[in-house]
Amino acid sequence: MQRPGRKATARTLANVRAVQQVVDTDKRATVRQVAAEVQMSTGSVHNILKKDLDLKKKAPKFIPQILTADQKALQVSVAKQNIKECQDTLFLWTLITGDKSWFSVLEPEQKQQSCLWMGPGERRPCKALHSLQAKKTMMEVFFDDQGVVHLEFLPPKMSVTAKVYTGILSRLCEAIRCKQPAIWNDNSYCLLHNNAPAHSAVPTFAAMVEMSMKVVQHPPYSPDLAPADFWFFLYLKAQIRGCAFANVAQLQDALMEEISKIPRRMFHECIHQRLPKCWRKCVAADGDYFEGDNLVVPSDSELLDSSTDSSSS
Repeated sequence: MQRPGRKATARTLANVRAVQQVVDTDKRATVRQVAAEVQMSTGSVHNILKKDLDLKKKAPKFIPQILTADQKALQVSVAKQNIKECQDTLFLWTLITGDKSWFSVLEPEQKQQSCLWMGPGERRPCKALHSLQAKKTMMEVFFDDQGVVHLEFLPPKMSVTAKVYTGILSRLCEAIRCKQPAIWNDNSYCLLHNNAPAHSAVPTFAAMVEMSMKVVQHPPYSPDLAPADFWFFLYLKAQIRGCAFANVAQLQDALMEEISKIPRRMFHECIHQRLPKCWRKCVAADGDYFEGDNLVVPSDSELLDSSTDSSSS
């Protein structure tokens, strides 16, 4: 619709190209810096960036490690292998996964959670930084698509060595025997855990062989492929965020109570939907970290066809 008055002349092709050139040279340039460089108003530059170039300024995401080409290739290879395993309908039903994480008696609120509606002239409330000396406890948990199979809190100042982890696995086996007799009797269960030193040590491997425990492949430095990391611990910490507990015992009681409230459908969704989707996203991202990225996730048939073609070539 035509409007009366002077026509807008700032968003010309030449100005758009000038702004594009400045942004390509310095991705961190602010709107004021771009405006000063092209000698335009900040409003005009902002309109060009948003409406003509369709650009948004985004902060970089934090990742555990910069992966090498070989590590990315391993991520893709393992993800494709696990997707192929999913063709067996019983694979995800017999999967047990687990990991460990620290929980503090003072889990601080996130900045967004602390925001308050305030009127003009009101002073913002103060908030103390999280104390580095706050007491904490380490939880080791294993769960499947039905719920928690085994959980224990480690004693204070105990490190998870190969010897300690071997004892945890033996108690996990006993929990599987009691809670999941069907997969225990035919030894069809498989374990998905990360590549921590205690998990991949020779004594641990020997103990798993002795217990006839099958292990699902999991590439190193990949918390976005571990259900305990990308769902369980994040969900549990969100439930107690902002709460202050008098001691570790109260914290552990609160954690157990919150875990008992988690519906079974969330465990099922994590194992049967979110985990396979993470493997597909890993392939779509060429083995790089994919959290927060908008990726076109291929179908399983396309992934299997591509892996077959690459192996035949």
